[in-house]
Amino acid sequence: MIHLGQTRDFAENGNKPFKQLRPCGCPDADTLLYHLKNYQGPKHLHKMFTMLFEIVWQMTRQANIFDIHKRYDVAIDFTEWYFYGDRAASMVVGKEPDRGTSKCYKFATINIVEAGKRFTLLALPVGPFDNKEQILTKLLRYAQQRITIRRVYVDHGFFDSNAIKVFERFHLKYLMPATQISTVKKMLEIAPSPSVITDFKMKDITFNLVIVEDENGDKRAFATNEEYNESDVNLAERLFLQYGKRWGVETSYRIKKHSYLPKTTSKNYLIRLFYFMFSVFLYNLWILADILIWLSLFGWVGDDHLVTSKLFGTMLYTIDPGGE
Repeated sequence: MIHLGQTRDFAENGNKPFKQLRPCGCPDADTLLYHLKNYQGPKHLHKMFTMLFEIVWQMTRQANIFDIHKRYDVAIDFTEWYFYGDRAASMVVGKEPDRGTSKCYKFATINIVEAGKRFTLLALPVGPFDNKEQILTKLLRYAQQRITIRRVYVDHGFFDSNAIKVFERFHLKYLMPATQISTVKKMLEIAPSPSVITDFKMKDITFNLVIVEDENGDKRAFATNEEYNESDVNLAERLFLQYGKRWGVETSYRIKKHSYLPKTTSKNYLIRLFYFMFSVFLYNLWILADILIWLSLFGWVGDDHLVTSKLFGTMLYTIDPGGE
């Protein structure tokens, strides 16, 4: 599995070169897929990986990687895995048309976005009957049992009253781009930059609307429940720097996809779910290993990685299980 993720290959193709590394003890592709298809079901499979995430998290606690007295920023996001089969297949959801399809498998994650410590706390499969509020509630409840959250970053897809109500219910600070609904669009036209419009109303909620200019001189609007001073000459820089933390999620998805996620055209959801959760698990193991090496060598954790994701994966799948 690690080899398939590292080489971005299919089970059948990846089996052949891997047998050169492991002449003995390498199952063929049919055997691998047979076992994946015979898990009891998605809930059982997800529970197994959640337990593995918890084991990794306990190891971070034992190494005192996270201070229980500190607060940490997190980001929540969805990722899509394109699907080209029957729309009625299990767990397939709709998406914006792209690359010849309007269907996908969808997953939601909550990630710590502190530099050098970007763990994925939890990943959830998203089905056609799951709504955004339920997903947010599950992710935030799980995260709050493990860390104290300082701020939540989300993208424009969460800019709606129901999502904001969830953040308010958890008493969390949030920051997100405000999509250009008619009232926001009008405010962008008439308000100078920078501006802070307090108690901006959308349906039955209120929030602060912060308007700043990006590096190209274009106006951008952010929704937040934090207080900002429009007289602050560094307001735009401060806001973009804060929200820039969310890109840590995009980076983690890219690493999972290009370093740890095997390819498949299978329509069997158990295979897809296993592949995705396995990539998240390996990603967390890599982050943990890199942190432990930093602590062992220097006594602190830097922003860069001492071990690349591909090197870590290669080290894992080239270990001789029969060696000393």
